[in-house]
Amino acid sequence: MKKILFTLVLLLCLSCTSVSTTQTMSQQKTIVFVHGAWGGAWDYQVMEKLLEDKGHKVYRPTLTGQGERSHLLNPSINLETHIMDILNVIKFEGLENFILVGHSYGGMVITGVADKVPEKIRHLVYMDAYIPLDGENALSLFPQESQEFFIQHAKDNGDGHSLPPFWEGWKKTKDVAHPFNTLLQAISLKNELRKNIPATYVLTIDEGAETDAFSPFAERAKKNGWDYHEWITEHNTQRSMPNEYAELLHNIK
Repeated sequence: MKKILFTLVLLLCLSCTSVSTTQTMSQQKTIVFVHGAWGGAWDYQVMEKLLEDKGHKVYRPTLTGQGERSHLLNPSINLETHIMDILNVIKFEGLENFILVGHSYGGMVITGVADKVPEKIRHLVYMDAYIPLDGENALSLFPQESQEFFIQHAKDNGDGHSLPPFWEGWKKTKDVAHPFNTLLQAISLKNELRKNIPATYVLTIDEGAETDAFSPFAERAKKNGWDYHEWITEHNTQRSMPNEYAELLHNIK
């Protein structure tokens, strides 16, 4: 009798473990981060740890000419290069049904990727990022004064093809020069199916401010009917609010 009871308990425990494992697998998400200009995958180490602790799989590729790939910086790098960087991660890792996250300039990249492989993407997340329309380039989305500064800065300090960091304190970071031609190439968007991908937009606003440089794109997101959030924090949310950021991604259906 004791042997029979032991067997029943063992089978019950195995059944519970099986259900728990199935539930965990069904809740697991694959998340691909695309960093912003001057950045790299290094900036998402904390995000990766937080999300993996929640049971998710994370990819954080570095765009050509950035981060640990900064030695590849050259005049031929453009927006299409960076879009291809992510398309190749998707291809060679065999990714399907994943969440694609773009920060800042990364919004240009994920929009281009969504146009190429909309059927593979589960959800798009624009974290204080550009939402370009067909034919727009990143430079044109900056205010006129910024456009003029970037052009002159690239000419004077980047041989015309790179845009070195320029803000106070940047030498204390790992930020590197950004390939300037990625900001000049217009995006080509032809696949209307990308508009069917569920999307989330997060606008970050400095404390005390009413608007942000990315507010125009927040309006585009609202017009599209996307899930929308406003957070009072700095632009690099992966640094300032990693826990909240991870929770947002964790809760995406």
